[in-house]
Amino acid sequence: MTLAPGTTLGPYQIQASLAAGGMGEVYRAKDPRLDRVVAIKILSGLVAADLEGLRRFEQEAKAVAALNHPNILSVHDIGTEHGVHYIVTELLDGQTLRQKLSDGSAGLRRAADYGLQIAQGLAAAHEKGVVHRDLKPENLFVTQDGRVKILDFGLAKQCSVSAHPASDLATLASVNMELTTPGVVLGTVGYMSPEQVRGEVVDHRTDIFSFGVVLYEMVSGRRAFKRDTAAETMTAILKEEPRELVQTATPISEGVERIMRRCLEKAPTQRFQSAKDLAFALEALTGTSQTAVAQSSRAGLGRKPLAALGITLSLIALSALAYLAGLRHNAPPARFERVTFERGYIKSARFTFDGQNVIYSAAWEGRPYEVLASRIGDRNARSLELKGAIVVGVSAGGDLAVLTHVRRFTESNWVQVGTLARAPLNGGAAREILEDVYDADISQDGRQFAVVHKRGPQQLEYPIGKVLFQTNGYISHPRIAPDGKSVAFLEHPVFGDDRGYVAVVDANGSVRQLSKEFPAAEGLAWSPDGNEIWYAATNEERVSKERAVFAVTPAAKVRKILEVPGDVTVWDIASDGRLLFSHENVGSAEFVASPASDPEHNVSVLGYAIYGALSADGESIVFSESGHGVPDDYQVFFRRLDGSAAIEIGEGNVIGMTPDARFVVALVPSQPTKVRILPTGAGEAQTFDIAPIQVDRSFVSWMPGAKEFVFLGHEGVDPPRAYLMSLVGGSPRPLTNQKGPHFWNRISPDGKFVLEQSRVGGAESGQNVIVELATGKTRPAPLLEGEEPVDWDHDGIHFFVTRENQDGMAIFRVDAVTGKHELWRRIRPADPTGILSMAHFSIAPSGKAYAYSAGRVLSLLYVYSQN
Repeated sequence: MTLAPGTTLGPYQIQASLAAGGMGEVYRAKDPRLDRVVAIKILSGLVAADLEGLRRFEQEAKAVAALNHPNILSVHDIGTEHGVHYIVTELLDGQTLRQKLSDGSAGLRRAADYGLQIAQGLAAAHEKGVVHRDLKPENLFVTQDGRVKILDFGLAKQCSVSAHPASDLATLASVNMELTTPGVVLGTVGYMSPEQVRGEVVDHRTDIFSFGVVLYEMVSGRRAFKRDTAAETMTAILKEEPRELVQTATPISEGVERIMRRCLEKAPTQRFQSAKDLAFALEALTGTSQTAVAQSSRAGLGRKPLAALGITLSLIALSALAYLAGLRHNAPPARFERVTFERGYIKSARFTFDGQNVIYSAAWEGRPYEVLASRIGDRNARSLELKGAIVVGVSAGGDLAVLTHVRRFTESNWVQVGTLARAPLNGGAAREILEDVYDADISQDGRQFAVVHKRGPQQLEYPIGKVLFQTNGYISHPRIAPDGKSVAFLEHPVFGDDRGYVAVVDANGSVRQLSKEFPAAEGLAWSPDGNEIWYAATNEERVSKERAVFAVTPAAKVRKILEVPGDVTVWDIASDGRLLFSHENVGSAEFVASPASDPEHNVSVLGYAIYGALSADGESIVFSESGHGVPDDYQVFFRRLDGSAAIEIGEGNVIGMTPDARFVVALVPSQPTKVRILPTGAGEAQTFDIAPIQVDRSFVSWMPGAKEFVFLGHEGVDPPRAYLMSLVGGSPRPLTNQKGPHFWNRISPDGKFVLEQSRVGGAESGQNVIVELATGKTRPAPLLEGEEPVDWDHDGIHFFVTRENQDGMAIFRVDAVTGKHELWRRIRPADPTGILSMAHFSIAPSGKAYAYSAGRVLSLLYVYSQN
């Protein structure tokens, strides 16, 4: 059916025909109600006669309408008029990517920019469970201002489960063959994934393969798998690799080549496992390039981007940036040597005493920690056969201080604990020294250890047994001075939050704070002469507030050492002044399944969502974002799980939400004696100062009626305990009069019982008990070793617990009387590489929904020196 100009279709006035394709015809039209020009797509008569075609047409409208994203075509309306089915979208001014590529490649810079936009659009679609399945240059539109829009979700299929059969693909392909020219058919076939060609199960990773084909074409100017016939093209997709780009005249960076090749892996499990990871890889690459070219740019990548993927700054770009930084500061140009080449997380690293080798601990490709040795300049690493261990120090004599039997706390990405041991550098068994150690260092002569020991409060001991400092937060990166007379460390006031400052303590326990408190601080080392302490902390001069490297003297004089795009962590300094550091991509995502039987989806907004809390009906969630570009005290977002956009409601670190989702309780990280009450709707936020009590953990429990809540707090260095506070303010009061540190404090729905763990002497674990609040009587709580409680179920008889296993987490529903454990959910990350925590679980009553935060850190190790 052809519509003449002036024809009215519903409320829309047809102005001109724009294009025609297999699924229908597109017109320019005016919406007189809003006085705006729109595009109207009419379903062709041939397809409209097919019920499946109509279903796909409506599916396209609904799928795209749910995707409110700048890189996806916006849908305004859908309708039927006299048997004519139509969809109304925004009107775009520009060209398809196919038209853009008609003269050859897009150029490396433009291809990377377009690729990043496409990946971001796909990530938004995949997050809503929508897979495009027909990504190609014809379905990508570039506007006059350079914005890329993904078009035509006509083949998209909403995923109610993680994957779907592609059995209907043959029918769709046959329609295309009848309605398009052979060249177009070949082009469509040329962008299929191997699983599509075979008619197998497809999921969101099919779009990632197609993206790789498009990226290849944008960079090279030719199609990756194009052959003379459709059959030959499909065979190439299944069995062949595209021609190496280094064989062309197109200049191509190693980073782009690596990203493209990973997208084009034949097996879906070997590709990027999410479009978000793909987008962050491209973002890191384009961000580096733009910084190096701009020379004077002060803007960088996000401080903590979500689930970042292991593609970090290339050595050339990093060196170029440092060279330009050296010019700005009148310093000699810098030199970078890359030490590690695998994908994963580096937990710690040290130079050997001669400075020619690096000993480090890494969890590569989701495997457990391992201690490895690399000679600088040699890409090969040697295992020291210390599995599940972390190196924390190297003596001049070659002894290693390591933590063995390492385990992590579910509430923190950063805090882990193990058994301190001494091991020979040349290999051999480790001799265990002290249990429940969080971090440590060994003196240069190998005779003494500085250790962070116990919890609630943590304490710094040097030598072992002599307590020099205590905190109810946590201590990291203790480093013994070269002369052995003092210990430098980072003190983090809020447990599990990397906010902190640099301090030094002498043998008499005299502590001096040498820096201000930073929103993030990671890594510390003494200079060889002992005159400075180098550390990595938030660079507040930059908009993105990424961690840079600074030096501070014992007199608290500060200077900047190193600034690169992205986050860094300081590990060690060699005798000749070379710095050993890791460059990190850090992120966290808030995953929700609502209802609990549905697939999980990521509700994050800014790339670092943490501390989520669900409403009682499981239909709303609140969480904090702590990534780059947010206030130092984090940003709180409220989101209904019906597809609505997230709403920013204030600042703070979420610790709870009322069951009716009307109010949110948040702590203020920079002022831990303050509690903030934020309304999710109309109303004003209130902040209450509860000094001298400090909030100690990131959750609350609600008393019946939800007018009062229980939180974990402490006064000074006193042990943590449960406090009861009103939603309208007032002075908190202890929940019970029991002595000693108490954790968890989960209140039963009737308010009669509290599930808690009592710890004696600050031990890491203690007795799990259920306390009757009216009488103070206790009975054992049937938790198994390694289990952490989440909350009570609605019946007050059962409660939920989590237990970490090798491939993720398991959630059990436990009978509080009999101790019977029922497996409720098993949670496995699709890509375990770099996952440090699956934490802060929230489960709605009756198990209607659940949510949790997953933190990922991926890093590479570098040696930095001034020539």
